Amino acid sequence: MPSSTSSSDIPYRQIPERNWGLVWLISAALVVAAVASWELKARSMQHLPGDYDGYTNFTTQWAEERRRLDEPDHDFRVLLLGSSRMLWAADLDILEEALGTRPLQLAIAGTGPALMLQGIVENTDFDGLVLIGVTPFLFNRLDEGFFGGDALRWYEGASPSEYSGYKIHSFLSAHLGFLDDGFKLFELIDHYTDLPERDGVWDLNAGEWKLGHHYADRQTDMWPPVEVEGSFDNEQILAFWMVGLVRQPEPPEKMDEMAQAAVDFFSPLVEKLRARGGDIVFVRMPSSGKYLDHDLATRYRDLTWNPMAEGIDAVWINTMDYDELSSELEIPEWSHLSRRSQDDFSRRIVPVIERRYLEARGRSIHEVIGAPDRSD
Repeated sequence: MPSSTSSSDIPYRQIPERNWGLVWLISAALVVAAVASWELKARSMQHLPGDYDGYTNFTTQWAEERRRLDEPDHDFRVLLLGSSRMLWAADLDILEEALGTRPLQLAIAGTGPALMLQGIVENTDFDGLVLIGVTPFLFNRLDEGFFGGDALRWYEGASPSEYSGYKIHSFLSAHLGFLDDGFKLFELIDHYTDLPERDGVWDLNAGEWKLGHHYADRQTDMWPPVEVEGSFDNEQILAFWMVGLVRQPEPPEKMDEMAQAAVDFFSPLVEKLRARGGDIVFVRMPSSGKYLDHDLATRYRDLTWNPMAEGIDAVWINTMDYDELSSELEIPEWSHLSRRSQDDFSRRIVPVIERRYLEARGRSIHEVIGAPDRSD
């Protein structure tokens, strides 16, 4: 049956003539102005280009650094393992000057070093020196911890879309400060909303707070606003820590179990590494304030540290025995070193390691660090 509607009856919208080039130009100018304004605001709050976000540092960047150790011609002689305190304590440039070689930073925040060390000892030919930062209790977690699972997944191989997304994000982050994960709009609203405070309440706006700058080689420095004791950002970090610090101390038998589990896990790895010429130095990282109070109250040193030091044939250094490595340093939020104290710690720890290693092993650490003759 023929249609009763002809093509001439169909209405067409007439688009008026416009200077579309000018429209596009104005639109582009507004976008550029908005992005520039947001970028200037980010930089004014010390969110800077080249500062990769924490999650990227702890997972994808860790995986890329770890793969460098799998290269047959790598020349790494010193590795840094542990959790966030080792990240914030190590200035890689200063350590490179003091040790004669640049360390490979493989510490991960919120994660013990157990599985990372195991993978290195069992799956690589590394035969140099491993410096392991010990954070009480977190060190004794022999599992993936908070970020270890994602870090290992990225190391074993991310999907093409994940990898391409990471590369694009990394490129843009090198030029735009507002991509910092601490500068997300809704997190800014949540963090800086001016809510009334109650005396004695620590959990203010507690959540994920920016603690550091993270750079391409995993050099990590404390974020300046957190360094100011009593500042809003500093207080929020303290509030975040208090969530975990209110827990009751572990009973002595549990502390003993933790120590023995660590001895059983780490001893074979130390022996295997030493058999091929390498070695390990365990360093109890400094703390202050309520973190230090908690460690003292739980008797971590007597019940866990000392049994581990006796049971694992390695060199053990407790920074709390050295004022220059503990009480003389700035630890603004009880757990991590300020930028200035990071430099001081990096300069001061190497002579202590050299002295303690010589006393324990009867030889210099530089004999371990010295690259082997590859021609043999």
